[in-house]
Amino acid sequence: MTIFRVLAVFLIFASGVALGQTPSVPKLPHINAGQMPGPKDGYVPDKETAIKLAEVILFRLYGEKNITRQRPYVVTKDENIWWVCGTGHPDELGSLFKIAISQQTGAILYLEE
Repeated sequence: MTIFRVLAVFLIFASGVALGQTPSVPKLPHINAGQMPGPKDGYVPDKETAIKLAEVILFRLYGEKNITRQRPYVVTKDENIWWVCGTGHPDELGSLFKIAISQQTGAILYLEE
């Protein structure tokens, strides 16, 4: 009896795919760039938040040890974009990271390692 239930579910699923039906996705409201919801100062309002966000991304991609050896970070803000960059040490070889984070949304706009 169980095999028939599995077969029935499979046939229902397969017929939906064969008919070209796509899963429903909720419609999101259209928001103009000037009307972005969220905090007035954006989701990344300060240097400390930019560093924390950058470290979360970079640790996962390149390893905590590789990124923390590039401290102290150089952090600058240019037109609502936070740039967090690693610093090199004279006795070490290797590339340095650069990451650009949107102050308003927290989106990663650029990443180099």
